Amino acid sequence: MQQFKSNKQKEKVYTALVVVGLIASVMLFAGLSSAVLVRKMDKFWVNIHLPNDFRISTILILISSVFMVLALKKAKLSERKKTVNYLILSLIFSLFFVFFQFRGWSKYYQQGNAVKSFITFVYGQYGQSYLVYDKGIPIKYDGENYLKNNQILDNKSIDNLKSFLRQICGYGTSFEGSNLNLNDYNNPFQIFDVKNEVMLENTDSGLSLNGINLSEGQKDELFKFSFGVCNDQPFFMLKGKYGEDFSIALNGEDLIYEKKKLFFPAKELTKSEKSSINQKVFQGGKEYSIKNSKVYLNNDEISDFDGYFQLRQGINIRIKNSFWERTKEELNPNQYAEFYQTSNVSSSFVWVLTIIHFLHLIFSITAIIIVSFRAKRGYYSSENTAGLKAVGVFWHFVGLLWLYLYVFLEYIN
Repeated sequence: MQQFKSNKQKEKVYTALVVVGLIASVMLFAGLSSAVLVRKMDKFWVNIHLPNDFRISTILILISSVFMVLALKKAKLSERKKTVNYLILSLIFSLFFVFFQFRGWSKYYQQGNAVKSFITFVYGQYGQSYLVYDKGIPIKYDGENYLKNNQILDNKSIDNLKSFLRQICGYGTSFEGSNLNLNDYNNPFQIFDVKNEVMLENTDSGLSLNGINLSEGQKDELFKFSFGVCNDQPFFMLKGKYGEDFSIALNGEDLIYEKKKLFFPAKELTKSEKSSINQKVFQGGKEYSIKNSKVYLNNDEISDFDGYFQLRQGINIRIKNSFWERTKEELNPNQYAEFYQTSNVSSSFVWVLTIIHFLHLIFSITAIIIVSFRAKRGYYSSENTAGLKAVGVFWHFVGLLWLYLYVFLEYIN
């Protein structure tokens, strides 16, 4: 085993090892962060709002770092008892940090942010293949509320609907509705197949459609339909309220969601956007020319132009006097087609970042436990603090790394 001639030599070696590890980690996270930003500006992206547990965990890891600093100071003064006490406090707060991290990531996952999933149900959206009838009256979903006779269902009615569909999806991950009795006189609900325009029926061998038992594919779609309703995910695979708990962006621009439809918001054009427009517009039997941020008619500049024109598919521009804006526009069919087939890439990136940070966390907490035992045995003194200092530096780095990830994921991502 390598023997060091002095504490200073040992400290230099430990510092070099820590610095190499820190540089490698910084490069890794910088690369992943860059990939997130590039991907966000290119396609559909889910803006993530993290659970409040992460705020608490951020405070806890910072407190743990403070106790680590105090432990190192006492070790340099050869105060063994106080060194041990501060290390134990640092360890306790680090374990509380881990607890709130697990709780936060559990909530994050329960909100529908799986490692790999779609943004919305490709199959199984409410009303896409199935919907429920209550005493012969269809229950519809407008993207925000369940409606019966154009009246919003109350919470009790929604709970009854969920209890009925829970017989199909259960609490697992597969179809459980083989024994569902639709003919029970106490049951007011029926399931309507939208594509075939018929109600599902009971047979001796289970649910059927036109007398033919449901195929495995139909059962899977019925399961997803039921699962979405029971877990408050009838459209998005993400739980919560749009705009508060999550939002969708396209090419880096946040979209407006209204009743199962997505829109680009109205937006005033920048100087560069106005100057880039160069095309002819026909309005009121006249041909206008738009170029260099100005409107011309027969080569004469017009200052009171008021009209709309299509810049390109899905993007309409309105000019009124000197005010230029892109109007609020719904996504076009091609964009919707891409949206329904797009996976929640942002969630995948988050889990990758989390797993890598968790590996750093395991290593650093293990190191804190080791130096705590060594400190209790009197291993550290004013002449020997190299190992403790190295662990402290790495733990501070892990704390700063989490602080960066939290800010990045909550406010930048």
